[in-house]
Amino acid sequence: MSGQRHIVMPSDVFPPKCGGAGWSAHALATALLAQGAHVTAVVPRADGQSGSEQTDIAGVPTVEDHHQKDRNGQIRQVLRMVMVVPALRAQIRTLLHPSATTIVHAQHMLAAQAALPLRTNRTRIVITVRDHWPWDMQATGMHMVGDQRSMSGIWRTLQLRGASIGTRLLTPFYAWQMRQRAELIARADLVIAVSAHMAARVRALVPTANVHAVPNMVDVDAIQRLVSTPLQIAVPAQYVLFVGKLSANKGAQFIPELIRRIRPPAIVIAGDGPLQAAIVAAAADAAVPCIVLDWVDHNDVLRLMAGCQALWFPSSWDEPLSRVLLEALACGAPIIAMPTGGTPEIIIDGTTGLLATTLDAFVAAAQRLAGDAALAAQLRVNSLQHARRTFAQDVVIAQMLAHYDAIGAQS
Repeated sequence: MSGQRHIVMPSDVFPPKCGGAGWSAHALATALLAQGAHVTAVVPRADGQSGSEQTDIAGVPTVEDHHQKDRNGQIRQVLRMVMVVPALRAQIRTLLHPSATTIVHAQHMLAAQAALPLRTNRTRIVITVRDHWPWDMQATGMHMVGDQRSMSGIWRTLQLRGASIGTRLLTPFYAWQMRQRAELIARADLVIAVSAHMAARVRALVPTANVHAVPNMVDVDAIQRLVSTPLQIAVPAQYVLFVGKLSANKGAQFIPELIRRIRPPAIVIAGDGPLQAAIVAAAADAAVPCIVLDWVDHNDVLRLMAGCQALWFPSSWDEPLSRVLLEALACGAPIIAMPTGGTPEIIIDGTTGLLATTLDAFVAAAQRLAGDAALAAQLRVNSLQHARRTFAQDVVIAQMLAHYDAIGAQS
């Protein structure tokens, strides 16, 4: 097919202030622009402002749609449905090409809700599944009971999670919402899952979905150039590293025990969260230097990865395909990880990192890595090779463009 691709990319989250999902969406947009596509991101911003504005975010043309900050509690989902989704849809509609085919590639749940009603023969809808939103209201996939499209499944899940009575009274709305999310998957022209593991989960939910696994990408060459430059933060010469939110789904609750049992030369934490105090206290008790950096500049996170003795990744939730691990791979960091979700698609045990199914195994892997310099050096080499072969921009974008063309997404 010939002609320029016209792509509108609505995304619930996007740089500069976002986690891995937003940066993965940005990486896709950047790679598409490099291929000559016309790309515009559309991003809802809950910042208390109103209206929309066109801007450029790290090289990606972006329309920011401003709205009031989300309220806490059960009313948040209702507000998004009645306020944010229609406004986001209106912005997407203004960006559709008047005569050529436009692909609207929704990067998350809110964006998918806004995009799907715009589907026509000239507007093709692609939805990326980056986490567990199709089958879980909270998108974590943790602590669930039964089918979340049913009232009994929602009710029992809310009970398990200790939800308030007020939240449980919204069970009919939540069950309806989960049926709507499954319908999004069923009706989209194409569903992109970020790992084979997630693709299988999507097929189990909606067997008729046109779903394909295309991984998140990393610019390996750019990362290698970056990590050759000096770190802008003072850290010990030898340290292990944890990157991410200090919450239970990321396995941060295991870090105190790992510190006490492994006793690394130092631990650097690039992230914050409710478990920070417990980690700092455990490190103090074990006389292990602990440097908590909260949310640091992304470039320095990459430099920290390249310089660490080991990246600890004890994640306890069903990881879709962690951007932390992909970037650590591209930095050549020696990685120790729990093999949840799509993680084994990144970490080949003993080759590109070490996998550990239990805390005892994690401790043993850390001790093995600390005492074997040759193993650490080989993991660094293998990791970089795996990143180039499987997750580099040119490899992944070729897969994505082929899927776009298969649904007639090029004029």
